[in-house]
Amino acid sequence: MKITPNTSQYHYNYQNKCDCADDDNCGCTYPNNIAHNFSPSETPQTEKSIRAKIGTKAPDFTAPAILANNTLQEDFNLYNETREKSAVLFFYPEDFSFTCPSELLMLNKEINAFHKRETVVIGISTDSIGSHYTWKELPPEKDGISDIMFPLVSDLEKNISQSYGVLNKKQTAMRATVIIDKNRIIRHISLNDNKIWRSPEETLRILDILNISTDDMTACPLGWKQNFFFERPEQETLAEMFAHRSEC
Repeated sequence: MKITPNTSQYHYNYQNKCDCADDDNCGCTYPNNIAHNFSPSETPQTEKSIRAKIGTKAPDFTAPAILANNTLQEDFNLYNETREKSAVLFFYPEDFSFTCPSELLMLNKEINAFHKRETVVIGISTDSIGSHYTWKELPPEKDGISDIMFPLVSDLEKNISQSYGVLNKKQTAMRATVIIDKNRIIRHISLNDNKIWRSPEETLRILDILNISTDDMTACPLGWKQNFFFERPEQETLAEMFAHRSEC
């Protein structure tokens, strides 16, 4: 059943939006110009609460999500939505912030490349489902993300961010990327400072490495950016791959 969230309490006045490149330090008084503290959470995160580790099974979760078609799914479940597929969990700090829409839109531009690799992309923040819905209704020219074609999960209770170890002192999610393979095993976790944008191409590069079915290669050459199983009719030879190293 399609449900439309009540978003009347999530009005956002973009006429008063700080548009400074470094909005934390510009000194203006626009309402969204708040300090961002992206250090690890002061809330005790014990071994029991942080269950996400490289090589272990990804913690499952069920939470409300806004889907690509702007409908609400109250019981969005990680395992159900990624059955026999890889997954990229794209944690970000908050809706209506300065950098987050750019990151999500850049990721969305490569969404077909993720689909081609049988990978589900899932955005996650600690915002409410109403906030997600309102933000997704706005077009990019108004700093919205109406174009994105992947779900946004609401981690309002912060359980998902805590179990993946990405909750910061502000009690929002850090800029974190988690890659889960088809067997639900975590293969990659990265955490970025607030001012470091993530590259969708790098995430695709990691997925391409994981898609190799043999163990002939123990490391990825510096210049290798694409999985030639997808991009070229023939496989790239080891000699070609490692040739980039002599150029560095």
